[in-house]
Amino acid sequence: MKRRTEIQLALLIVGLIVWATGQRTENAPLQYAGIACFAVATLLRFFKKKDSEPDDSGASDPPQQ
Repeated sequence: MKRRTEIQLALLIVGLIVWATGQRTENAPLQYAGIACFAVATLLRFFKKKDSEPDDSGASDPPQQ
């Protein structure tokens, strides 16, 4: 699993817990914080992957000339 995917999943889980706590206690700031975590996790999908990140295949790229 890639690092960004792990971060997205963590943000979704934290967002769900925070939002549910805010919903249960009727605490609007907690609800908004949970929704913000969801939004950040969703926005991470749209960022382009850096070319300098190594892939999980373990093979190195040939040198560029």
